[in-house]
Formats: sequence, C-alpha cells, structure tokens
Amino acid sequence: MNGPASASVPNSVGSAAPAFRPGAVQVAAPLLGGGLVGIASAYVLTAATGTRIPVGELWTWVLTAVLAGVVVPVLSPQYRVELGADFLVLHGGRRRDIAWRDIIGLEVRKTVGVRTVVVHVSDGRRIPLRAPMSFLDRRFDDKARLLVDWWTARRGGPDRV
Repeated sequence: MNGPASASVPNSVGSAAPAFRPGAVQVAAPLLGGGLVGIASAYVLTAATGTRIPVGELWTWVLTAVLAGVVVPVLSPQYRVELGADFLVLHGGRRRDIAWRDIIGLEVRKTVGVRTVVVHVSDGRRIPLRAPMSFLDRRFDDKARLLVDWWTARRGGPDRV
C-alpha cells in the first residue's frame, strides 16, 4: 500500500534510495468514510425532524462522496519521503530537504490508532511524515526500522564516520 520499501542496506553504494508514499486507499478511505458518515448523519437528522430526503437526492450525495474518494487521491499532491545520502527529502506541496545531521530524533507516534513517524529537528521543529503510516500497511514496522537505520548510519554527517 504505502510505497516500496527496499531492503537495501543503509550503507550500500549504487542501490536506489528507498522512498515511501501513501497508497491511494490510505488517502481515499478516510475521505470516503467521513463523507458517508456525514451523509448518514444528515439523513438521520432530517428523518428525526420529520423531513424526508428524496431517494434521488440521497443517491446524488452518496455518488458525490464516492467520486470525491476516487478523485482526491488522484488529483492531490504526490506526497513522498525519499531517503537520500545526505538528506531526508520530503515531497508534497513543495520539496523540503532535511540534513540527516540536523535530525536529533525519530519517533513513532500513534494518533487515533494510526502510527506515523515524527522527525525531531535540531531547531526544535517536529515534522510528522505522511509516509510511512500504519493505516492499511502491514509493512509499516519494517519501513520505520529502515528509516531509523538510514538516519543512524548518516546522522554524523559526511565529516564523521
């Protein structure tokens, strides 16, 4: 689901750097679920007040939620995290390079049952990564371990060994 996680050794030369990206289902499922819950809530509230929603209008709402669940993952920015030799590279609305030596810690944080990786930077910022995430991804632990291994191998910077 959540992008490829190669089993490359952090110090291997010539191998492609791993990259993580959220899968389409990981993006669409919360949106679709939220839309359908909203529609069900609106239907229940209107029924409780004695107002009836025509079946055609209800189907329009449902189809709109389903269409949004399909279109948004396709049209949204392509978020990904790349593990480079000197930088952790975040792609999304814009590109952000974070030098490995500037990262003081990596933390796996659980929010609403979904685990993500949070990067702690030396200037005090905490940057949650959109990928990898445990939602619908059985390989999350392997990907998080790979990320920590890359950071551990490179955090001293090019000057230190």
